Amino acid sequence: MSDEERTSVEPVEEAEEQPVTVSRRDFLVGAGAGVVVTGALAGGYIALRPRETVEVVKEVEVAGEAPAAPAVEAEEAPAQAQVEAGADPEIPATTRALTLNIDGKSYDVLVDVRESLWETMTYTLGLGSRTSLGCDRAQCGACAVLVDGRSINSCAVLSARYGRGQEIKTVYSMASGNKMEDLHPIQQAFVDNLGVQCGICSRGFIISTYALLSQNLNPTEEEVHKALEGNICRCGNYTKVNASVMAAAEAMRAAG
Repeated sequence: MSDEERTSVEPVEEAEEQPVTVSRRDFLVGAGAGVVVTGALAGGYIALRPRETVEVVKEVEVAGEAPAAPAVEAEEAPAQAQVEAGADPEIPATTRALTLNIDGKSYDVLVDVRESLWETMTYTLGLGSRTSLGCDRAQCGACAVLVDGRSINSCAVLSARYGRGQEIKTVYSMASGNKMEDLHPIQQAFVDNLGVQCGICSRGFIISTYALLSQNLNPTEEEVHKALEGNICRCGNYTKVNASVMAAAEAMRAAG
C-alpha cells in the first residue's frame, strides 16, 4: 500500500463500551413483564429484547346462541369405511360376533378379539363350572376342553378363532344324566380309583384322557404319560390318575 493510500484511510474508533447495570429488582420486574434476557458471549453484553407476543383468541359461548354443530363429515368417515369394508358399523373394530357350539348347544355372543375362550365361557356365557382355570398360562392343563376331538387349553386360545362350526366339548356333556350311574366310564374310573383330590386339575385330566381313549383304547403307560404330559396335578396324585386312565380304557373296551 502506498503512502497516499495509507494516509487516506481514517482510523476506526472503537465504540466506547457502555456498562449495563441491571439491579436485581429491575431484572425480576423485567422478567415478569415478559422480557427475555439473553447473554451475549461476544463482548460480554446483556441484550434485552421483548418476548414475542402471540395473540390467543378464546371462544366464549354467548347466552342464547346455540353451539356450533360438530363436523359430521369427520365422524361419519370411519363408519362409512366400515360399511364399504363389509363390517357392521355398530360393532367396534375390536369385537366379533360369533356362534359358539359348546356341548351341543349354540351360543350367539359378541367377543373381544383379545378374549380367551375360557373368558368367554366363564364371564360372558356363565359356563365357568364346566372348566377350571389354573395357571392362565397354558402350562397346567386345568382349563382343557375338546375342540373337534382335540384337547386344547381354553385359556390360551382366542374365542375369535372359533364360531365357524367347531364343536367344543367339556366334561359337562360327557355324562348322560345327573346321577352317579349316568357318569361316563372315564369319569367313573376317576371316582373309583381316587384320581380326583382337590379337583382343580380333574376336568383337564378327564378331557385329556377322553381325547386319548377316543383314538386309542389300549394305550401303554408310556402313551398315557405322553397324552397327559400337559396336565399338572398340584397334589402329586399322578399314580392314581394313571390308574384311573387304565381302568377307564378297560371299561370302554368291555363296553365295546
